Amino acid sequence: MTRLFRWPGDWDPFGPLRHVQREMDRLLGRGLPGESRRIGGGPYPPVNVLNGPDDVVVQCEVPGLGREDLDLSITGETLVLKGTKRPPVGEDEKVRFHRRERGYGDFNRTVVLPDKVEADTVEAKLEAGILTIRLPKSDAARPKQITVQ
Repeated sequence: MTRLFRWPGDWDPFGPLRHVQREMDRLLGRGLPGESRRIGGGPYPPVNVLNGPDDVVVQCEVPGLGREDLDLSITGETLVLKGTKRPPVGEDEKVRFHRRERGYGDFNRTVVLPDKVEADTVEAKLEAGILTIRLPKSDAARPKQITVQ
């Protein structure tokens, strides 16, 4: 297909509209039910969910956060991660940001688990900015070997 018209240089006529859309997503994304708080452009914290034969493992990237900044809870098959990412220490009000990609604030992330788990035996460990949550599966969710007679 041949273009009949080209915009001069790198000018993007829809650039301002995309900027408005990003700002609206940023403003409205905080209060929508079921939506996680976006810090730094995506859902925060980013998670991996691994489904093994005996347990479910949830890994989260939470650099710079301590144990006191995190609040974990589980209800049924839903894991809720809440916390606060604090602003960097020593941020001077006289200095203006040239670029700001590292966000901070309260966050809330809900993870629906693939199987039922034993909530009483869940273990969580924070090491080198990675939160690892090991959730042992309930007996009903574990595979059972059936003998054929």
